[in-house]
Amino acid sequence: MKAIIAAIFIVWCVGCANPGFIIQPVEDEPSLLVGLASSPDGSAEAETRHDHPVEWTTGDLQAILKRLAIQEGSGLLDSSRRQQTVFSQEDLTHLIPALQQTFNIARPSDWIVFAVWGSSEQTQGLQVTSGGMYLQDQQLHILLANHRERVSSEEHGIQAIRENPFHALRDVKRTLLFYPTSYVMESGNNWIMSGFESPVSEIILDYQALLATNRPEISTETEEAIASEIPKTDRSTAPTTDVELSTLQEEISTLKEELSRIKQQMKQQATDPSQTNIP
Repeated sequence: MKAIIAAIFIVWCVGCANPGFIIQPVEDEPSLLVGLASSPDGSAEAETRHDHPVEWTTGDLQAILKRLAIQEGSGLLDSSRRQQTVFSQEDLTHLIPALQQTFNIARPSDWIVFAVWGSSEQTQGLQVTSGGMYLQDQQLHILLANHRERVSSEEHGIQAIRENPFHALRDVKRTLLFYPTSYVMESGNNWIMSGFESPVSEIILDYQALLATNRPEISTETEEAIASEIPKTDRSTAPTTDVELSTLQEEISTLKEELSRIKQQMKQQATDPSQTNIP
């Protein structure tokens, strides 16, 4: 949580009156935008110290990005909603080379931003997934503003994302997930990146631990195969806390005592049937 608060404070220092960014495209195509985002007046250069530039291998980014999932809603009543992988394999095929190039030239004061456009099979309309990434204190921050959000054919809808990929087209609560959950350091909503318009989902990963224990190979998995890695019953983005574990242990101990008492009563009733009528 400290890392998220620090990131929010840094962006806030840029100026709440103008939370926009200057976008320098590195890869700019009709279906893909990947580039560098910096503060409009350059005032964040002294305050922001990201671990950039950095070199990524294709396998490393593949191993990280394919494990991202999204779930709309943030409360207990929303936990039954279906999770979806954030990126399809087709998305990653086009996105990863552009991210490699962009991270390689990024300055410590830059954010890496992306927007992937595609057509919806159900509505045949245009949809977009957009957000950003950056490295700080050896942790990877991933932010998601839109996930397969339908975009109108009007120019201003598309242009808004190109001007700021952190701009959310719809005010909706989302939970950004990662599997295995043990590599998640923090997760939550970031309001500042979108200029207080609507929350941007953020997750912070111990990516080095993941890559150290799971050296990836370049994969050609389909989206369905990637989705199969996400446990349907695992809805948590964080391990059980010590307080929760202690509470569970106490409940288990109480249940064991109750079970022992019931067994003792049953033994007594078996040896003395007259006790069965005792209230």
